[in-house]
Amino acid sequence: MPTPGTQVVFDASGMGRPLALDHNWRLGISPGIDPAKTNFDDSNWPIRDAKQALAEVDESAADNDEDHRPKDQHDHLHGPHGRPFAWFRIHIKLPQHHGPLVVFVRVPVSRNAQVSFSDSVGIGMDLFVNGELVNPEGPNGENQESYQQISRIYPINIPDDQTDVVLAARIPFVPFGLDAYTSFFAHRTFFIGSRQDLVDHLQLWYHAILFERLPALVDAGLKLLLALFLLVLFWTQRDHAEYLWLGLQMICVAPLAYLGLIGSLGQIDQIYMAAYFFQLLLISAFLYFEFLVSFLSLRKRWYILALRYTSPLLLTLGPLFLLLRSGSKALGIMLVVSILFCLLWICAWIIFVGLTLTIAAFKRNYEAALLLLPLLLSVVGMIELASTAAASSWVGAPVQSPLSFEVGPVPIHLADVGDFVGIFVIILIIFVRFLRIHRERERASSELAAARSVQELMIPRETPNTPGFDVDTVYNPAAEVGGDFFHIKPTPDGGLLIVLGDVAGHGLQAAMNVSMLMGALRRAPQTSPAKTLAALNDVLVGNSSFTTCLVAYFQPDGGVIVASAGHPPPYLNSQEIELPGGLPLGVTPFVSYEETHLYLHPGDRLLMISDGVPEARKSDGELFGFDRVRNLSGQSAFFIADAARAFGQEDDITVLTIRRLATAIAA
Repeated sequence: MPTPGTQVVFDASGMGRPLALDHNWRLGISPGIDPAKTNFDDSNWPIRDAKQALAEVDESAADNDEDHRPKDQHDHLHGPHGRPFAWFRIHIKLPQHHGPLVVFVRVPVSRNAQVSFSDSVGIGMDLFVNGELVNPEGPNGENQESYQQISRIYPINIPDDQTDVVLAARIPFVPFGLDAYTSFFAHRTFFIGSRQDLVDHLQLWYHAILFERLPALVDAGLKLLLALFLLVLFWTQRDHAEYLWLGLQMICVAPLAYLGLIGSLGQIDQIYMAAYFFQLLLISAFLYFEFLVSFLSLRKRWYILALRYTSPLLLTLGPLFLLLRSGSKALGIMLVVSILFCLLWICAWIIFVGLTLTIAAFKRNYEAALLLLPLLLSVVGMIELASTAAASSWVGAPVQSPLSFEVGPVPIHLADVGDFVGIFVIILIIFVRFLRIHRERERASSELAAARSVQELMIPRETPNTPGFDVDTVYNPAAEVGGDFFHIKPTPDGGLLIVLGDVAGHGLQAAMNVSMLMGALRRAPQTSPAKTLAALNDVLVGNSSFTTCLVAYFQPDGGVIVASAGHPPPYLNSQEIELPGGLPLGVTPFVSYEETHLYLHPGDRLLMISDGVPEARKSDGELFGFDRVRNLSGQSAFFIADAARAFGQEDDITVLTIRRLATAIAA
């Protein structure tokens, strides 16, 4: 080791290729600009090799910081941090006629610490060549302190015959911690050589950055494709909102990988990067929360409502980050409050997601168990990346995680494995759900086909012979199997019993209720409308649904007896008949119904409809209504039914018209 006062020179006189400046550095602490000058005497400074961890030096100069702090706090030669600098100086002996030379400062290739706000990284490194500050080449070289540190080329502008050069690099003095000056060479490697050779080195560094982030970029691309597929799937299955939430969540997560790439290449301001990064992360967390609520069909408990209705406050973090450099104390306080709230919300989110998926998995919800696996891998992977970065900075040397491995030039971290497993799990869940839904639809289609066959047997396809009366019927079901039914039964005395009803709901259950009612009607001997309704009510009591019904008995002499169980009233010659109100069938036992007596002259007509006619609705919400029914009540059954269907059918439409013929008098 040379004694103090001895000048030490790095001999590059035989340089034929780029050389690593790995020894003979002088290290000192100084608050001024003097160490940048060529004639500065650094002979009393200790000599250090460019190792990953340096021995400490005399830090007494830091105690005199107030005496040497620059008056102009915005002077780019001193920096606004108000602390002394750690200086690294090296004297280099160059060969004769060396040609154009550059210094290449290479930083480690890592995915860790994408966003950093420490002073040492925020201020960055300044490099002086023979006392002159050199701005690096590449993106944002004149304002690099606002961007993530990247490998850069610094041109050396000296005459071709000058063989002595002094390099002086400085960083803000940090005595200990993750960014201590003793870790300076753990974050930087210096090379000197010809421009072309070191440009090739820089290109290799860019390739290494791309390889480092390649798994994340591939994962982001797959997420975007899967997100588009999920949105299309939601478009075809509107009742599955979980596809929408998960698709939107992946759209928010995917850009994070590309954001990290452009940040690691020094292309985006670190404050802007933090704003976009954390805002997208928070939005994606909320979308995943909504996905779980919909996916597991969770009830709206108080903690779910609390997370949902406080989530809009998450949107304050990004804008406050963007305003961080304004220097406003009020904005600074608001940012601190926003950060604390976001941390509290994320902690609650982690507890909710973890417990919800774990409980669902223990309840043998295998889809929830599948979602739990990539979530655990991603959490462990993020902890791995963060701990590896912290350990590397703390010990001043790269720390290789035992959970990472390499596939050729591409490093694979546990977080990458978690991401790819997550995509595979989502595809698997979608595939399993598709098969299940397909099987359920096939089974439902078979059941509906069977129910349709039953209903076709129950509802007459043709109007039976009705002497003395002209009966016209139209039945348009809204679903494959509707809830409307009607029964036309000529009586031995020359009369006619007509029953029109509407079972609540559609599908198989409605068809089964219709079949029970039709069976009861065919067995019933009575012609009294009130007794008929009471008998039908006894059949349906205890059933899960109810039925409205209208029964009319047409006597041979023109008399008509009508009773209603909550059904829309009939129309006699375009005049609505007011009937006593009655409970629908199946609501309660032992119900009695009132009868109303009418009379039909020859040529008179009675109109009976189901509620699907007045409840037909346009797309803007306008109802067909009873006024239109009254205006059209003189038209044929087909005309009325077709008008309601064209208006906007939402329920089964059944229309019956019964006209007394003149021949009935002779009968």
